[in-house]
Amino acid sequence: MPIRIRPSTALPTLLALALAAGWAWREAVHAREAKPAVASSTVTLDEVAVSTYEDEGKPVGKIGLYFDGETELCSSLVTGRFVIDPGKSPHPPHVHPDEEILIVESGRGEIFVDGKTTRIGPGSVMFSAPNVPHNITSDGPEPVVFYFMKWLPKAAK
Repeated sequence: MPIRIRPSTALPTLLALALAAGWAWREAVHAREAKPAVASSTVTLDEVAVSTYEDEGKPVGKIGLYFDGETELCSSLVTGRFVIDPGKSPHPPHVHPDEEILIVESGRGEIFVDGKTTRIGPGSVMFSAPNVPHNITSDGPEPVVFYFMKWLPKAAK
């Protein structure tokens, strides 16, 4: 017996099939791009690959990542060290769904978070909740060196 599709259901059926195929393709691509799980370990500064960080095509400092991947409780965990060149900022104020902590090791500058700008120096700490505008600027004669941790919890089941 041949399968018959009624004209009134043809378009919704084709749309549903196209959406399902697109979603499956997206998931397959995402799975291939997934970062390896973060294992419990210790990483020394000597082991961190450092690269030049650019904003709008211009170098603004150096970045190195200690950990970058999924954990048992986080869909994303990123921990790194950033050295901002004097008078620079890694980027304009931005938002992301991750929570973030930033700890200043050395240098002087400003941190903007949630509408407030604060003078910072060694020992300053910033916390940014998800989707809160924030950034950091080095405005002293020396670089600002800071460590950052960003995490995105897995959805509660």
